[in-house]
Amino acid sequence: DGNLHVNISVKEHNPAIYALVEPFIYEWTAAHKGSVSAEHGIGLAKKHVLHLSKNEQSIELMRSIKRMIDPKHIMNPYKLL
Repeated sequence: DGNLHVNISVKEHNPAIYALVEPFIYEWTAAHKGSVSAEHGIGLAKKHVLHLSKNEQSIELMRSIKRMIDPKHIMNPYKLL
């Protein structure tokens, strides 16, 4: 399907490493016309980087589809789509 899932192995959990690597991966992906989300939509973890691969019109379309099929926000609450 063309999706890549990045796993970084370190001896122990280290938020500083994550903070260094995550922005690089998202910016590199955007620079190469990639997407930070897959076909199943986007949730809370990547909401802050969605603008790197989707323009405002696309994001608003995602929101409007979500509102149309889930007007009471009971399916996957707080997710964009």
